[in-house]
Amino acid sequence: MKTKAVFTACLFVLIVLHQSCASPADEEKLAAANNVFAFKLLKQLAKEQPDQNIFISPYSASTALQMAANGAAGNTKTEMEQVLGTGVGSTGLSAAGANQANKDIQVSLNNGNTNVILEIANSIWYHRTAKVKPEFLACNQQYFGATVSPLDFADPHSVDIINNWASEKTHGRITHIADGMIDPAYGRLFLANAVYFKGKWSDPFDPGNTYDRAFYLRDGSQKIVPMMPRSKTFRYRRGTGYQAVRLPYEGENLAMYVFLPDTNSSPEKLLSIMSGDVWRRITKPGFSDEEGDLALPRFKTEYSVGLVQPLQELGMKTPFDPDNANFSDISSEQLYISAVVQKTFVEVKEEGTEAAAVTGITMEAASIAVPPPKRFEMIVDHPFLFLIEDNQTGTILFMGLIYDPES
Repeated sequence: MKTKAVFTACLFVLIVLHQSCASPADEEKLAAANNVFAFKLLKQLAKEQPDQNIFISPYSASTALQMAANGAAGNTKTEMEQVLGTGVGSTGLSAAGANQANKDIQVSLNNGNTNVILEIANSIWYHRTAKVKPEFLACNQQYFGATVSPLDFADPHSVDIINNWASEKTHGRITHIADGMIDPAYGRLFLANAVYFKGKWSDPFDPGNTYDRAFYLRDGSQKIVPMMPRSKTFRYRRGTGYQAVRLPYEGENLAMYVFLPDTNSSPEKLLSIMSGDVWRRITKPGFSDEEGDLALPRFKTEYSVGLVQPLQELGMKTPFDPDNANFSDISSEQLYISAVVQKTFVEVKEEGTEAAAVTGITMEAASIAVPPPKRFEMIVDHPFLFLIEDNQTGTILFMGLIYDPES
């Protein structure tokens, strides 16, 4: 029988095993790597889903995948690090250094923004019979603050437990992350990653000034939408083929950057010239104070996307290969990633922004190819013996020899 293991990804700081910290340089390297991955992932999704609203949390996705990578080895780990931009070859970070930097960044995000709500949580549920290596669990507890709990996946209420956790961590915005992701017979592991944000603008838009205005769609048609106007000094940038503005939230630490392509350009063209390095070296430092008039549409959207194909296109192939994936640091079973899903929510209005994301990674045990049994032939055409046994007691109740079936 095919055996399976199920495993998904998310985030929460709970257990701190020691007080060591990554160097600021390591944190910068990891943040840069996460941003490189962010642009690569968004470009790939835009390529695969042209003309569709896309809203993702690349931090949530990268964090979930880095948790999974703690159980990878060999070429599987190499590919994951290459796509994520982590590892010695990409950043100069050792695995331990990257883990410590992740921990420090997460602690900073959870504790460093008193003017907004920003919550990050990790959790791992495992089946009571799962043979999960304790080193893998301990690593994710230590560096990702993951809570670890046993769960009976054969109980249909186990899905409710995970969904309720996701709903709680995202304040009710992501409610069904585990639906359809756990096989009750073969489930082994479920890891979850959740990020929730709610912040007020440092200078809110006046709801009394919101007005209806045409929004021009890609096909040339238009739709009337509520538009929020504002005239003031902004952090502004005029780039090649676009203009952009920075809108800070209370406390000024967090901000939204809005990029508007020129009429002869497009979001795809704009995204094509952007990368993590361009963002760090050129775009972000290029904003300056300028007087201007802004009109931003009020909007709300929910988004769900499978990330296996985009990740494969980016070069992460072996982790999804049932025969060649190597997650030997998680379990002695032959595991592979069968699904990566992210669900998100965002609402932008006059007061501020609310956003949430949950990333899930499902892992299964690869089935072992068994050669078909050799066909046998049994022609009962001569005397034979037979018996009837009580299976419970092992007692043979009847037995006999048959020499002539017709006698």
